[in-house]
Amino acid sequence: MNIKALTKLLYGLSGAIFLLAGASVLLAGTGLLPAVVNRAVMSAAHNDADALHIVQELGAFFVFAGLITIWFMKHYEQSRYFHWAMTGALALFALAHWFDARGPVHSGIGPLISSIPFFLFLIVGLLRRSS
Repeated sequence: MNIKALTKLLYGLSGAIFLLAGASVLLAGTGLLPAVVNRAVMSAAHNDADALHIVQELGAFFVFAGLITIWFMKHYEQSRYFHWAMTGALALFALAHWFDARGPVHSGIGPLISSIPFFLFLIVGLLRRSS
């Protein structure tokens, strides 16, 4: 198994997803998004302008995460510390979904989905470390 290629693939896919998600949220309400995407973003913010603003702030960080992930895809040799920092950040993001401030989790689907990036980075990091 070529760990370098696997890691670069993970970085490329993750970076693209982060960029797409972040840009979609940042463009909400501008008229530049397809109506169905705009409605999905507004629905996620419960059609509340204050909540949308907070979601857009998160979107700005997603754009940054996407850009830096793609940068490290191109600079693989320098990515070891980034990889573990990103793994830790993704673990915190997943924990925020498992221990929601709104109360107990009613469905494990959302937290499970938010945990996938963490587990992918963890597995690739461990494979990378052992090779």
